[in-house]
Amino acid sequence: MEGRNKRIAILLVVFAALTAIVAGTASARVDTKSAGTLDIYGYGPGDDVQENRATYAAQQLNGVTIKREAPGFDDQAFLTRLASGQVPDLVRMGRPSVGLYAAKGVLQPVNSCVSKALIKQYRAGAIRAMTWKGKLYGLPEFTNQVTMIVNTQAFQEAGVPVSQAQMKNLPALLKTAKKLTKFDSSGNLTRIGFDPKIDSGFGFPLWVKYFGGNIISADGLHAQINTAAARKALAFTTAVINAEGGWNKFVAYRNTFDFFGSGNPLVKDQLGMWPMESFIYNVFANNSPKQSIAARYFTNRKGGPITFFSGNGWVIPKGSSDFADACAYMKAVTSVGAWEFAGAKRMAVRRAANPPQAFTGLYTANAVADKKLYEDVYHETGNPAYDDVVKYLVNASKYGFELPPTPAGSQFPTAYNSAVQRVLTGQQSIAAALKQAQSEAQAAINANK
Repeated sequence: MEGRNKRIAILLVVFAALTAIVAGTASARVDTKSAGTLDIYGYGPGDDVQENRATYAAQQLNGVTIKREAPGFDDQAFLTRLASGQVPDLVRMGRPSVGLYAAKGVLQPVNSCVSKALIKQYRAGAIRAMTWKGKLYGLPEFTNQVTMIVNTQAFQEAGVPVSQAQMKNLPALLKTAKKLTKFDSSGNLTRIGFDPKIDSGFGFPLWVKYFGGNIISADGLHAQINTAAARKALAFTTAVINAEGGWNKFVAYRNTFDFFGSGNPLVKDQLGMWPMESFIYNVFANNSPKQSIAARYFTNRKGGPITFFSGNGWVIPKGSSDFADACAYMKAVTSVGAWEFAGAKRMAVRRAANPPQAFTGLYTANAVADKKLYEDVYHETGNPAYDDVVKYLVNASKYGFELPPTPAGSQFPTAYNSAVQRVLTGQQSIAAALKQAQSEAQAAINANK
């Protein structure tokens, strides 16, 4: 935490130095040149999907030279560039940062180059995360929706029907978690029955939504962390963890997991069920295709599906020397064509591998692209379990929400995630931790709006 606070302090100092720059670029010109160099920051070399989308987008810009700097986005490096006058033309950053930079006047609205018809292609929740005070500040990329992962072998071994992998009945869910949890003769965990992931980036807002609440107002200006819904969310998830040995045993055991290897928690039967982002299914499908797995929706207390969106977005800084090409690239790299091109390339490579590898789809902020990917690119894996998983992932995006942009930026999630940690480690009561987080989050909003 100390390092994080120092970093935030540095960022605030750099923000102060930006005042003159922002004022000087308040009338940033719209450059309509058709050729030149487009300087992109935050989209350095990446995996095959990233590189193929970059190739597709470059092809749409008719000879414009694309400069993509490595590595990915970093707040301090970006602000230092702005302070030194080295303004990139286009930036890819995490969507939670958009509100902070928009509030500081660092970014340009893009309504003039993104039509209302095009906006309708994108997931509403992700678009809201790119919108500040009624103006659109860019376009979203992935969604990475959250679903429940079910280790069906663990359920069978514990004598629990997979139908009990549900969230509508919390007392029943707690009982299921206890039945799935295993200890050795020394009292050490050998299987976590249910990991509620309350300490993850998505956990707290998703569980608060479960209880009918939102952790921030729709306009991003009012923290809503210390509410009845938040207290219920933290109370239930803490109760689950305590029933599985308590936080110290729980986290120590979980830290031994190798999620990305052939000895993952499914193979080693270390987890019964847990919510997680969509990308992990592709990892499991290739590293442990024969392990028993199922997907289920994360739901609200009435049983209705909900999911949390996260991902990056594309923005254009004030002072960009080429607004027109920056916007053209932004639209191209998040377009239906780009996603189909990258998806088809990945599908071909996976099918040509020896042995063939699974492809469980790409899940984007472009709803039209998702439909086309599923209908025109995706082919069934041949594994009924993973084919069923894909159906859940495709549908889950329909029920997604995302936190609205806030001038507090990353200080907002830091406030509530720190509160969760203080409760789990026994440093504070739920009431005290949420009260402190509410105060810290609102102070960050007020200081930056």
